[in-house]
Amino acid sequence: MADHLAATGGKWRTRFPPEPNGYLHIGHAKAMYFDFGVARKRGGETILRFDDTNPAAEKQEYIDSIISSVKWLGHEPAATTYSSDYFDKLYEFAVDLIKSGNAYVCFQNKEQTFNSRKLLQSFQKIPWRNTSVEENLSLFEKMKNREFKEGECCLRMKGDLRSDIPSMWDLAAYRIKYETHPHSGDKWCIYPTYDYTHCLVDSLENITHSLCTLEFESRQAPNGSYYWLLDALDTYKPVTWEFSRCNITYNVMSKRKLNTLVTKGYVNGWDDPRLLTLEGLRRRGYTPSAINKFCASLGVTRHDNTQPISRLENVVRDEMKDSASRYFAVLDPVKVNITNHPGGELMCEAPVHPSFAERGMRRIDLKPTIFIERSDFKTEDVDGYFGLAPGKTVRLQFGYNITCTDFKTHDDGSVSEINATIDMESRAAKPPKGILHWATPDFVKGECRLYNNLFTVEIPDEEDDGSVDWLTQINPESLVVHRDALLEPGLIEFASKPLETQVQLQRLGFFTFDNDSTADAPVLNRIVTLKESASRKTLGK
Repeated sequence: MADHLAATGGKWRTRFPPEPNGYLHIGHAKAMYFDFGVARKRGGETILRFDDTNPAAEKQEYIDSIISSVKWLGHEPAATTYSSDYFDKLYEFAVDLIKSGNAYVCFQNKEQTFNSRKLLQSFQKIPWRNTSVEENLSLFEKMKNREFKEGECCLRMKGDLRSDIPSMWDLAAYRIKYETHPHSGDKWCIYPTYDYTHCLVDSLENITHSLCTLEFESRQAPNGSYYWLLDALDTYKPVTWEFSRCNITYNVMSKRKLNTLVTKGYVNGWDDPRLLTLEGLRRRGYTPSAINKFCASLGVTRHDNTQPISRLENVVRDEMKDSASRYFAVLDPVKVNITNHPGGELMCEAPVHPSFAERGMRRIDLKPTIFIERSDFKTEDVDGYFGLAPGKTVRLQFGYNITCTDFKTHDDGSVSEINATIDMESRAAKPPKGILHWATPDFVKGECRLYNNLFTVEIPDEEDDGSVDWLTQINPESLVVHRDALLEPGLIEFASKPLETQVQLQRLGFFTFDNDSTADAPVLNRIVTLKESASRKTLGK
């Protein structure tokens, strides 16, 4: 304890210990917010530690992404460490554990181990558990020297097979893996397990508070494997503290499932904006401040923490409603001919932001030909519909009223163009219920990607009997791409600066420019729909 206090100065020291076997997601953002936040509040510090004990699943790509995501969210680690930095010391600990009779080399496979545990629980002896210290030391040395095949044997901690805590049932401490490690290279062929490494590195790094999610609760119980191992090696013991994970509806957080979505091509990489990975949220246009505000709103509890996706979206909307400048874009344009246009310029002024006059005005020339959304026109009017239809009048937002006189169709019956008349005296009059955004031939062609819920059910799941496959619950309309959208020219100044600016496309939602975007070929991602659109199914309300 004296050495510990000398190292920490009596201040709190926490750690954020991701395994680099995938990209971080919003659940990790919550853990980071707590790990870094509670230490900062107490005047302490937090270590970013990579729990890199499984070279078969870990990549430098994941390490780089994690470092980037931690920095993006605004967290500043006191140090960045790797569990593999301590492999030499962990090996020494393992030898000490064998010498004290608390570990043994086991040659049983998974099924045999399970059956042996049952035998011991029936007060019968099992193989390998009572091998002599000398033989175990020799076998462990042979494991290190590559004299056994992968999977042939492992080193086990000799816990208590009659304990009611499964983490005490002789968990593996070391296993053989002939894999190149992304950090330590080919130095080792035996690698420590999470259950062995986690508590020991916490101790070696003088962590004061080991904060983990609830699935580790039994391991970190006073009579669990965390404290058993620290006691067996007579090392410093941190305080442990568990809290609930963060799950979000219509999404999956399991790295196994995320990996399946990525590697099987159901999504376009770990940074696909439909995923709640931090790289995906970043690409979609979410800001670090919005994510941290969402995490702060959750608090820290031990209760189930499945949150509706709307809660996250509302935080983003609330942030962007003031910051995002307004622009027009028409995603699926249909041409409208204004047959009585007066000719010349017909300039309409629209505020950059309706609540902040100091941000100025946009000027749009309403020309004889304009474009509206195809969904804003019906060939026959219906009750409760506020869009354009034959004989019906609508207001062009920040412009004039127009009335449809007739329309033309393609051979397949789809509308090819609409004819309408303009009322030049209508600007001072009360507008009709239908108010439409619009585009002109001066607008720039671009691509707009509309992201929706990745799954069709709130909690994607699978049944043990295989009757439900969670992959069948993927939403086929989770991504809708409009490649011929028309964008207000003022947007193009942001097109070559991906993710730097969030804007509101009026009546459509909040957007940002994607990594694929250039000034010549702009690409916009929808971050979130407008607040009203979740409950609104008709125009003009």
